[in-house]
Amino acid sequence: MLEQIRGGLVVSCQAPDGHPLRDPGAIALLARCAELGGAAGLRINSAGDIRAVRRSATLPVIGLHKIPYAHRHLITPTLDLARDLVAAGAAMVAVDLTRESPADAAFVSAVRELVPVMADVSTLGEGLAAWDAGAAVVGTTLSGYTAAQLPTPDDPDLALVAALAGRGVRVVAEGRYRTGEQVRRAFEAGAWAVVVGGAITDPVAITARLTTATPAATR
Repeated sequence: MLEQIRGGLVVSCQAPDGHPLRDPGAIALLARCAELGGAAGLRINSAGDIRAVRRSATLPVIGLHKIPYAHRHLITPTLDLARDLVAAGAAMVAVDLTRESPADAAFVSAVRELVPVMADVSTLGEGLAAWDAGAAVVGTTLSGYTAAQLPTPDDPDLALVAALAGRGVRVVAEGRYRTGEQVRRAFEAGAWAVVVGGAITDPVAITARLTTATPAATR
């Protein structure tokens, strides 16, 4: 899978509870659209959605399972959840390796016995620790979302991408990537791959962002 996503775009196809697209069939359609658009891989939340996606798309899947935690979600915090994702068809499993997560090096080792691990981190220190623990790739996914980093900035953390890549880490840029220029800059900073989610797969968020530029938004 590492070679399949190298230098490519991974599309995160997710929808939270209460969202109009919160249906496995809808997620599968989004995944198929991403594949037709040239994506190199997919990032899918929950075993149920992965099974639906695998029926309509052929791209490799980074699986995860979000669990509510304080102001955000923890990502795949237990081995049972990781096993479910692999059984559903995930070729890689994303795990939360921030300081807010209970996961540690031993957890990474256990998941690695199933599939390669994508470590979702928020800082350089967390990323280096995840790499040393054996993560196949380190994602900047959670930069700006931990309690210590709130409020979340608008732009992606390109500095973290560059810092990790500069230390020899195979880094996946993720978090607030919305434009082709931002994606290009992430690869220039040393990214192995780039993950884009809501900017592609969430029409509610896309519409809300664009309507702020209209005169009607001030009324």
